[in-house]
Amino acid sequence: MSVSVRLTSDRKIQLPEDVVQKMDLSTDDEVILEVEDNKLILIKKEGNQADRFSGPRNKVWNNTDAEEYLKDEGNCGDNSGY
Repeated sequence: MSVSVRLTSDRKIQLPEDVVQKMDLSTDDEVILEVEDNKLILIKKEGNQADRFSGPRNKVWNNTDAEEYLKDEGNCGDNSGY
């Protein structure tokens, strides 16, 4: 989705209603602004910000139990060189 908005003289922008609905924003919601490669990224701030990073990790680890993984790794290969 791409929309055009104008910056006002007091440096404010108004988000179009369809953007507000798509992001499920309400009055007084906090958002995070990130600037990356001359792009402004708007992220809805949810409770614990560490949760933002849980999605990709879950996809990579495929819900693997961390303790089980480490136990398996400890049983692999010859560790005599340590």
